[in-house]
Amino acid sequence: MKQALISAIIEIRDNRALFTLDEASIKNGVIQRILSLLGWNTFDVTEVKPEYTVETKRVDFSLRINNLNKAFIEVKRPREELETHQEQLLNYSFREGVKLSILTNGFTWWFYLPLNEGSWEERRFFTADFFEQDPKAISERFVELLSKEHIASGAAVKHAENLYKSGQRNNILKEAIPRAWHKLINEPDDLFVELLIETTEKLSGFRPDITDIEKYLQSRIESEPKLSHATRRPEAVTTPRRKTAGDPNDFINKKVRSFTLFNETHNPRTWKELLVTVAEEMYKRDAKNFDRCLSLRGTKMVYFSLDANGLSQPVQIMDSKYFVETKLNSNSIVKRSRGLMSLFGYKDSDLKVVAD
Repeated sequence: MKQALISAIIEIRDNRALFTLDEASIKNGVIQRILSLLGWNTFDVTEVKPEYTVETKRVDFSLRINNLNKAFIEVKRPREELETHQEQLLNYSFREGVKLSILTNGFTWWFYLPLNEGSWEERRFFTADFFEQDPKAISERFVELLSKEHIASGAAVKHAENLYKSGQRNNILKEAIPRAWHKLINEPDDLFVELLIETTEKLSGFRPDITDIEKYLQSRIESEPKLSHATRRPEAVTTPRRKTAGDPNDFINKKVRSFTLFNETHNPRTWKELLVTVAEEMYKRDAKNFDRCLSLRGTKMVYFSLDANGLSQPVQIMDSKYFVETKLNSNSIVKRSRGLMSLFGYKDSDLKVVAD
């Protein structure tokens, strides 16, 4: 079971096309696949009940044992913010006396103990993130918390309560927090950079450029102690490596000189021009499926949008209905450019960047 789950999680994680799917497709192509691997008969509505009615509303799936609701699963599109739906799900669960609930977009899974006290966030005891966590670790948690065997025996709720209360959670957090900080410093999320810019402006009265922030973060990277072997867990596949001065993938504090896209060389004046050029080229090549760009998102940040007002520094892509966020640092621009290209089946090596 675990090996099949690991393979499925990796396949789902690596299939960028899934980001463009609607809610119904995620239910069929991701959720029911995972449930099936966890021992549930997804064709038997007496154990996996779709569109379960709670008063006048519906929960996407109810996992049932002996005609009793044991867990609720609410599914959203990959591009949808989960925060806005947790209150509704937990209210449903509370009314039905369901002890375990899951809110997911197919790639991020939030696990709740709905009957516990506290805010909605405090009742969330575990998050599985297919992009940030090791597939093996996720599969182990899924078996503990969602397998039919453990749901039926009551072991799933016991595992959930132990995770919520026990020292195991504290030990995991003790290891994860330094890795999270290391990742933020070495690979800063664009929202983190924007927050640093805004806070600096509030404190000083002057708004720093992204280049000022890049220089500061680079100085912190150089002074940051390396993670110890004990802290750097083997299964933590996303632990960032330290970028060195000669790292070809580090463009912080560098000026773009040229880039080659599909063997054609360009000489942009700014990093922003690189991103816009790549976006325009992808649009020229596949305008019909360009909606795929909308799947490129950060934790809280949108990189492509149909609404210019939702972006800080939007640039329209040719004469299309799409806009791209250009208020990004140099590393992020290269990363977003290659991420966009991968959505259309192209390789990182199709974009070569020269900077100094």
